[in-house]
Amino acid sequence: ELHLILKVYSSVAGEYFDQSHVALPNISKFFLHQALEERKAAEALMKYQQERGGHYCSKTIQVRSIGLMKALELAMVQWKTMLRYFEELYALSVENADPHSASTIKKQFIGPKIRKIKLMGDLLTNARRLDCSQDGRNSLGDYFMDRLQKEFRTTSGTVKE
Repeated sequence: ELHLILKVYSSVAGEYFDQSHVALPNISKFFLHQALEERKAAEALMKYQQERGGHYCSKTIQVRSIGLMKALELAMVQWKTMLRYFEELYALSVENADPHSASTIKKQFIGPKIRKIKLMGDLLTNARRLDCSQDGRNSLGDYFMDRLQKEFRTTSGTVKE
């Protein structure tokens, strides 16, 4: 469920940063790509859950417009929360001698989340240094993040050296 919540937040952030009064196209692309990745991860998790005999229960998600710093901080908190849940699930699968589940969880969910948390930490550090907006108003720091941060200019959100 957290994958879907993060997908919605990322989609909203991507659409918000693409609006004409905000106009941060690279940041918009970054968040829209993250939403697509979270959707794929959620679908993979739901498929795996169905194969193992589980089911999914949804709930209503409320969103509001936010600034760049808040969007990055929210994504970081959500990814850390998901990582904690996956680590607990991994520990349970190891404890119950289920190597297939342990391997799947570690490879498909824990590894990618660790990389995203590292990336988000780097982006947050740079956003703080540039004094990016927290209240939804554009700042020069937002503009510099959009134009200069390599992770926002790539489609995958990762830098290819």
